[in-house]
Amino acid sequence: MPLISICIPAYKKPAYVTRLLDSVLNQTYRQVEVIISDDSPDDSVKIAIEPYKSKLSIHYKQNNPALKSPMNWNNAIAGASGDFFILLHQDDWLHDRDALSKYLKAFELKPEAGFVFCKNIGVMENGEQMVLQHIPSLLTRLKEKPLHLVLAQVIGPPSNTMLRISLRDQIQYDNELIWLVDVDYYVRILQKGYEYVYLDEHLVSIGLHEDQTTVFVRNNETIILKENILFAYKIGKAAFNDIKIYDYYWRLLRNHKVRSLDAIVASGVNEQKIIPVIRHMLRLQQILPMSILKVGLFSKSFMLFNYLNR
Repeated sequence: MPLISICIPAYKKPAYVTRLLDSVLNQTYRQVEVIISDDSPDDSVKIAIEPYKSKLSIHYKQNNPALKSPMNWNNAIAGASGDFFILLHQDDWLHDRDALSKYLKAFELKPEAGFVFCKNIGVMENGEQMVLQHIPSLLTRLKEKPLHLVLAQVIGPPSNTMLRISLRDQIQYDNELIWLVDVDYYVRILQKGYEYVYLDEHLVSIGLHEDQTTVFVRNNETIILKENILFAYKIGKAAFNDIKIYDYYWRLLRNHKVRSLDAIVASGVNEQKIIPVIRHMLRLQQILPMSILKVGLFSKSFMLFNYLNR
């Protein structure tokens, strides 16, 4: 029976970690190991997981100093020895008792698949559920249009996804990123030609709360601008032949009211990593009043003109 590695990057919040471990214990599939890479400055998580060591195969490591995300994610995955792995964030948990079995069944039915992911369901602290991202058309053409994940991250957070262990040594999460770290990761997997399976089921619950990095970044536009510009540098000029990618970055500059290269550099980007196509967009936007750029029809027309003359 295949061994599944449950990789948990932890940081404080021991109640979240034990909730996750309870969901693992509740699984009908029991051939699992748990790897916990703990960035906590205290022993709260270490103490909380002690009763679970007699029930689960747990490999625990406390990091001193803390590695921080996403280095802590990579560290958790590095400890996996299974045939498959899931990077389960501590505030998420396995919702369906047969979740692990269903993931494995999908791999069995499609042996060429590199990863399997499920429906992206968020759960509030009060128990309210919501679909975080579900665009059927994109779900079926990720292999053809992997870069469109930057438009809509339909795969969802890492907790939704089980991967073959062979991918672990080929691709790691980029330590420079926080906001687009999962988009970048999946894009690189898909660009390598790996197949995937989407399961339209609520197998994993994504815990939603105010302490999440996602909430912090959404309130910090500088990080969003910086990481998108770095992502543009990684994907290169050819990616901008796709008008949807071009339009995405046109709107990024407009919505962040970027009027100069200095504004991008101020976000933390080395000027050498601002690729020519971004500079080309900026040159036109600089001479257009923001009052014009804010009007959808005008903005779209200028974007198309800029795209055709790139």
